Amino acid sequence: MTEAVSDTSKKHKRFDASRLPASEKARALITDVRRELMNYEIARHPRARARQTSTQRTFDRIVSAVVCDLAHAALTDPDTWRHISLSKRSKGGELVGATFMTEQRIKIIEWLATPELDWLELNKAEQIRNPFGGQQSTIRASARLRRHIDERGLQFGDIGRDPELMGDPIVLRSSKVRGKATALQVPAGEPAETYRTEMLRINAWLAAADIECDPDDRGDERDTGDRWLTRIFNNGRLDHGGRPTGGFWAHMSSSNRLRDIRINGEPVASLDYGQCGIRIAYGLVGAEPPQSDLYEVPGLEGYREGVKKVFISQFFSGKQHGRKPQGSAKHLPKGLTIREIEELILRHHQPLRSMFYAGDGMSIQCKEGHILVRCLLELMDSGIVALPVYDCLVVPRSSVDKSREVMLRCFKQLASVEGMVVANYGDESRAQQ
Repeated sequence: MTEAVSDTSKKHKRFDASRLPASEKARALITDVRRELMNYEIARHPRARARQTSTQRTFDRIVSAVVCDLAHAALTDPDTWRHISLSKRSKGGELVGATFMTEQRIKIIEWLATPELDWLELNKAEQIRNPFGGQQSTIRASARLRRHIDERGLQFGDIGRDPELMGDPIVLRSSKVRGKATALQVPAGEPAETYRTEMLRINAWLAAADIECDPDDRGDERDTGDRWLTRIFNNGRLDHGGRPTGGFWAHMSSSNRLRDIRINGEPVASLDYGQCGIRIAYGLVGAEPPQSDLYEVPGLEGYREGVKKVFISQFFSGKQHGRKPQGSAKHLPKGLTIREIEELILRHHQPLRSMFYAGDGMSIQCKEGHILVRCLLELMDSGIVALPVYDCLVVPRSSVDKSREVMLRCFKQLASVEGMVVANYGDESRAQQ
């Protein structure tokens, strides 16, 4: 069995059983691995009788998932590992519904790690009975598998995903305790069912879209197949949080997104909702915001960034603070206390006084999420591919005008106030209300 020393400085990722081949090159690699594995079984562990068709199909599916996920991991970072349970007590269904990951996975992985086959490296965890769970085994591509990946020219695009094994696009988390939240079961029925249906439609649309991206600044390929979006709700409530998140583009800088991404073969632009949170807040209290820049406050001229940080902090906080929000002091006047600064802000934004320290930030985020999802669905119905990033959409440049129109309409419908959208092309920007 191939021995390896785990690098504990890097966090292992969970084995992803949804990986499957998306090209003839990938399928050919899996065929070669499967053939060697079957020959090894005949030579070392001969069976009394042939497998039934369904059992053989499961065997083949496990081999395909293991090879594809390890190949994907090797393309991402060959030094990191995937953790997977090799305990007979663990069921395949624990891998996000991957019921095909039966007990057969144990011997398949162990055989693939033998010196005779050498397709993967295995660090096998001690199987200790522990009611609280124990350490799992870890696997990664061997040098031999990485060599085959290079020689065959496999790239991210050669490895796909089974959408039925991607998990629930609706995620519910508890309130944070000591800075950590735990996963909760999503309540059955509405509104979760509608949210789930919407996200599955969007994810299917993005999965089939023509999206390309140049390598990063180090020359490494980006995983353009990473397009699965989720809505993560917080505090155990489906009206807190829930902005669409995910996708390879979310990890890129705004300048790199505009420079490197192409949709349908054309460059992109980003459309940002200007002053989104504060406008939504006005809608929630049933008031119209001022016509001017909402972060430009009389008495705090020149401190726009600081005013914005105060708004964000006070919207999310459930209790009054005695000091300026973290990271805001350098953006605010030194001679004014936080109370004096807040009073100047609220004098200018009197209707929002009730929202300060009311903990409404997550409700504002939820409204943002609903607006973005509505935009994505309407643009999808118009044949326009859009990539969400917080309160921004990345769209083909030829679709900027239509997309802005949709964004403004959806904002007004759901926020009950007029929105503002800023278009950024990377080398220029303009705003239109």
